[in-house]
Amino acid sequence: MNASPPGSRRLLLLLTAGCLVAAGCGPADSRVAVEGSVTLDGRPLAEGQVIFVPNDKSLSAEGATIAAGRFTIRVHPGPHRVEIVSMAREERPVPAGGLPEQGITFRNLVPSRYNEQSTLTADVAPTGTNRVDFQLTSAKPATK
Repeated sequence: MNASPPGSRRLLLLLTAGCLVAAGCGPADSRVAVEGSVTLDGRPLAEGQVIFVPNDKSLSAEGATIAAGRFTIRVHPGPHRVEIVSMAREERPVPAGGLPEQGITFRNLVPSRYNEQSTLTADVAPTGTNRVDFQLTSAKPATK
């Protein structure tokens, strides 16, 4: 004896197929490509990271590697705050009885006004070519 009402098995199969199709058809990726360059004191930044932080707090930040002064990244369209870092490994003498890793430090080659306290911005268009070039300087800006 079949306890299922007629047609329920067919309906279940249709619903399952519909769920499988829907699972593969999630929201499209709305991010767009941005390419650019980073120089520090007129020279391409050898290596580092660029981070695009959208002004829209419901969106996540995106980061990419800088190599030979160039980067490519995919971000959501709209205004962003941009942070740039480049860490250099430095070694110093280890105190007597200290661990070897105590002699290793890292220093950011990029001034904090371009990362922790960044005022760099980029307004990313939803279509077309997005190119952003950053010319950074080590010297502190003149104060008034």
